[in-house]
Amino acid sequence: MREALARLSEDVPEPEEPAGDDEGRLERTISLADQRIGAILSVLRAADAHTVLDLGCGSGRLLAALWKDAAFQKVAGSDVSIGALEAAERRLHVEQMSARQRERLTLFQSALTYRDRRFEGYDAAVLMEVIEHIDPERLPALQHTLFGAARPRTVLVTTPNVEYNVRFETLPAGTLRHRDHRFEWTRAEFEAWGAAVADDHSYRVRFLPVGTLDPEIGAPTQMAVFER
Repeated sequence: MREALARLSEDVPEPEEPAGDDEGRLERTISLADQRIGAILSVLRAADAHTVLDLGCGSGRLLAALWKDAAFQKVAGSDVSIGALEAAERRLHVEQMSARQRERLTLFQSALTYRDRRFEGYDAAVLMEVIEHIDPERLPALQHTLFGAARPRTVLVTTPNVEYNVRFETLPAGTLRHRDHRFEWTRAEFEAWGAAVADDHSYRVRFLPVGTLDPEIGAPTQMAVFER
């Protein structure tokens, strides 16, 4: 496992606003990132989640929103990239936190496709724009790690709706939103995946649109809400 983590983390530190981040430029015009975080916080509050794990937390944008909200008593972020975790520490100003404030926050390195007991014990886990960065053949390992082993009461998963890509004028036809995306799913594909995961692991699932809803092609982001 240590060898796998070492290989997976061999990347450059992730800046908070990566240069040449096509996906970020596309979404900035419609504030989709903010709408996505707002939707996640709303669902977590409705689910009465007090402890939340942000899986694939990146530079900590969602973590910062969770930590600022007193409704969440404990928040944690995990990422395979040390550079991303360092960026999250800077965004959250960890070095300026008091000891009491620091108790609410946990950051640790881990890979989503390997079982890790540190994933266990949270009311909710969030995969915000993460699964599309994983090779499809590795998704069953992620599903086992999260839904089979960790088993939080609530799991939120957001991912791009590929049908909406035609509305991004600067995105060439047939191109994915980010160069690191392994895939982007249609609404039907995402719902089929979610239904299968829920059935296999004794969860129920519902799907919510995030962002401006187009009557023909849906919203730019799609969210699955799994409840154990």
